Amino acid sequence: MKDFLTSQFKDAIPDLQEIDTLLTEIKKTTDELTQSELANIEKQSFNIASKYGKSAADYLQAVQDAAGAGYKNAADIAELSLAAQNAGGITAELANQYISATDNAYRLGGSVEKLTAILDGASAISSSSTVDMAELAEGMSLAGECTASLGLGADEATAALATVIAATSQGGAEAAQSLKTILLNTQQITDEEQGIDGGGLARYAKACQALNVSLEETKDGVTSLRDPMAVLKDLSQAYAGLAPGDMRKTNLLDSLGSAQGAQALDAVLGNFGMYEAMLEKYTYGMGAMTKQAELTANSWEGSLNRLSNTWADTVGNLVNSDAVIATVNSLNEVLSVINNLTSALGPLGTAGLGAGLFASFKNVGRDKMSSPIVLNIPTAA
Repeated sequence: MKDFLTSQFKDAIPDLQEIDTLLTEIKKTTDELTQSELANIEKQSFNIASKYGKSAADYLQAVQDAAGAGYKNAADIAELSLAAQNAGGITAELANQYISATDNAYRLGGSVEKLTAILDGASAISSSSTVDMAELAEGMSLAGECTASLGLGADEATAALATVIAATSQGGAEAAQSLKTILLNTQQITDEEQGIDGGGLARYAKACQALNVSLEETKDGVTSLRDPMAVLKDLSQAYAGLAPGDMRKTNLLDSLGSAQGAQALDAVLGNFGMYEAMLEKYTYGMGAMTKQAELTANSWEGSLNRLSNTWADTVGNLVNSDAVIATVNSLNEVLSVINNLTSALGPLGTAGLGAGLFASFKNVGRDKMSSPIVLNIPTAA
């Protein structure tokens, strides 16, 4: 039992070293953190990480990443990242990217409550469909800025992107590009990077008009572009009534100028009911991320991480890091002195010094509690 405890104690030391290093980096990133606040983050790291079946180091790394991204509430953003990682089985890098991109796109100001609602909705869609959360996270990270600027809510953007992914089997990056192409054409916005020019926009508008769907509306004498999802809904209804081979369908799809965009538009218009169902799933997704995260947290890996956290926390209570640092520094000073002496003494003197050290430690062994350490250091000839 003694050997087992000794072994486990030694195994915990590297974990504590990593934690100490991360805390140092966090302190460097956020100068306004007090020592008391930093100590509290360290203490909470074990409990929060265990909640999600992650290591304390995983949580502290997320805190460092969030602090580096400029979040004042880095600890809360870090916990949200762990939840997203667990719920979607995604990497820390992708979870952080998804959170940051969505926060910036929708100007949420780092609101954990609003970000949680968005992640809940995405998790609800993913868990009830064939859409992989990683693909959805990647897609939203790339398309979020565009969808937000065009007036789509995060719920509409997530459901639309999920529909493209599910109906076309396009990956997250491809689906994001396809969705942007559809929305930019619907809003009549040129984009050189997307390959959308004035001629293409005119062809798209004409193809829509041929289906009796207008891109514009007039209210109180003011003409403006319609909501893009409302336009797509009208197009889907007209699309459903087209006979096979109808040129109006071909003209609409071809007007996008790319096979990938045409495939996505065909998928959205042919599966608009899927979009509406996903939108509803999103709406009632409160708590979905937490529910999914718990499944991973209670896995074998999660349980072992919790055990490791508890043990490391226990050992950390016994080992004061400041005391360890002071002891190591003192030992380094002693060894520096010995190193200088051995350099001056040469091989024969060093051998004598070694014998003296051995005798000294042998004496300590006889009476560990009371015998002082005496170094029998021979003088140089």
